[in-house]
Amino acid sequence: MSDKHPHADIEWRDDGQPLSRAFDDIYFSTASGLEESRYVFLQQNDLPSRWAALADGDTFTIGETGFGTGLNFLAARELWQQTAPAGAHLHFVSVEKYPLQRRDLQQALALWPQLQPYSEQLLQHYPPLLAAGVHRLQFGRVRLTLVIGEASAALRALRLEGERDRSIDAWFLDGFAPAKNPAMWSDALFDNIAALSKPGASFATFTCAGIVKRGLKGAGFALHKVPGFGRKREMLRGQLQQPQPQPQRPEYSTTPWHLPAPQATPGTVAVIGAGIAGASAARALAQRGYRVSVFERGAAPGSGASGNDQGILYAKLSPKPGPNGDYNLHALLFALRYYRDQCPQAIHFCGLLQLAQTDKEQQLQQQVAETLAHHRADALARAVSAAEAGKIAGLPLPCGGLYFPGAGWLQPAQVCAALLQHDNIQLHCHTGIDALTETDNGWCLHTADGDAHNADATVLCTANEIRTFAQTSPLPLRPIRGQVSGAAAGEQSRRLKTVLCGEGYITPACSDHHSFGATFKLKDTDTDLREQEQRENLHTLAELLPGVAAEFSAQRLSGRAAVRAATPDYLPMAGPVPDWESLAQTYADLRKNRKALIPARAAYRPNLYVLGGMGSRGFTYAPLAAELVAAWISGEVLPVSAELAKALHPARFAIRDLGRNRGG
Repeated sequence: MSDKHPHADIEWRDDGQPLSRAFDDIYFSTASGLEESRYVFLQQNDLPSRWAALADGDTFTIGETGFGTGLNFLAARELWQQTAPAGAHLHFVSVEKYPLQRRDLQQALALWPQLQPYSEQLLQHYPPLLAAGVHRLQFGRVRLTLVIGEASAALRALRLEGERDRSIDAWFLDGFAPAKNPAMWSDALFDNIAALSKPGASFATFTCAGIVKRGLKGAGFALHKVPGFGRKREMLRGQLQQPQPQPQRPEYSTTPWHLPAPQATPGTVAVIGAGIAGASAARALAQRGYRVSVFERGAAPGSGASGNDQGILYAKLSPKPGPNGDYNLHALLFALRYYRDQCPQAIHFCGLLQLAQTDKEQQLQQQVAETLAHHRADALARAVSAAEAGKIAGLPLPCGGLYFPGAGWLQPAQVCAALLQHDNIQLHCHTGIDALTETDNGWCLHTADGDAHNADATVLCTANEIRTFAQTSPLPLRPIRGQVSGAAAGEQSRRLKTVLCGEGYITPACSDHHSFGATFKLKDTDTDLREQEQRENLHTLAELLPGVAAEFSAQRLSGRAAVRAATPDYLPMAGPVPDWESLAQTYADLRKNRKALIPARAAYRPNLYVLGGMGSRGFTYAPLAAELVAAWISGEVLPVSAELAKALHPARFAIRDLGRNRGG
């Protein structure tokens, strides 16, 4: 959680227009900002005719510098709704250094009542914490990837340094005027724009400033002056002709171990496993138009580790920048939006208290709370005292903590089943897949009884069983047994109004029944119900709610044990599967120098992907990780930064072992 990116400092003028104090510049034309957006960006990129010519299943991607008030995005959404075919998809990628706070955004968008339906959806999905990094927002067949950071660096953060980077069809080069903000309009910005552009990508910009013309020409764009909007005499539009060769610059800035060769676009995808990983992966792919077959060994979705009565939406926020803290934050933000959109009938977001039961935890939470306060992110979480926490919970508590008002608990099996309800998804229960065979056209999936199923692409979502497949056996997944206890509600426990999470957790009653726990037994794969672990869960609960623990001790508890799959670094695995022998041979020199730049690519298993290793945070981690896997498959801009994509990549462990001179 970085605090390097403060919000926009807005001055509201007497005519209701927002002005940036930092740049002493307006956000849009005082005459008609909406009409200017339509003329400069929509018309000059020829979007009405280009969108009308799209086919079902096509994706059109817009890149933008300067999200600002979101006016260009909303104008594009309106036009998309009017002109694009119902089966096409719009992906809007925008960068913003100084994002507006929600209240300022709401005030600005109120100036455009004709866009109200789209404005309301943007406000509903707008992140409560505008932290640096990539935020993915979804609006049906329209996706918004909002990157918080300086424009050039934010665009650079999206680049994987492969041919798949070239995904932008049209650019909206917006932002404050070059005279007011010359630092943004740098050569590096234009280089990154060119690197992210498809051949022939168009651009439009309100300015004809020399710094912009020189930058665009240098990056390979052909320029055309056309009449500007309103009192502006001229503006620029054009197309990418050819990125300028730069012989002194290496093709890769880091070893491209993460990059598979270009894959054939699949039409059918097999997802193995129907827990939260498989269900969210299937949903992400189905929404992109793929035909998805889901194979589940059990009798119903969520019958494995995702099968508890109640699951909590929980993430461990960190005061320090780094992949674990970054992923926890962005996964939580995405999941909070995701479940409200996809399965509102199966969620109970009554709030969650993350209690600080130790001095170390109190110190960490204090640092997190300072960052939250700096970002004015009370809507996500805020620090509360023991007295306030008790008032929120409905029961006295021994300590304070962080209160997440929009989080809570969900019904796991119902969530998995709801996600799999889609016209493009076919579910096969009682169908375990024991082996995979690569074919000329994709993959053949073999069942224990000798049946075979074919698919162009396959995603393995089977937790610890991922290692039973020959292609993924080297992955270092670690089994962790967890036993959850259940108890009938008592007089005291019925007063509990929110989820409590500390050394253990307890949920409010559902059908007059509570879930609490859970134990953590590394490398234990048994799923028998153990009385000793019931007592452990009661002891942990007694540290928080001694009266409730006493109520539960007087009854016979129910329970359920399952085996989670975790990774050594406690981040999930989400991405393509390499050919392990090729990986080891191609990057063998990393054994001598782990920082060596080896400008070669290893072979990858064609269209084979993994989603797993989520430990006890599957319901928080899975939706964003599934979006990442779907983006790998579809070739679209990723929903996380390139660095975070590498931190979640299944090959990362093998690369680290080479750098430590381990392995065969």
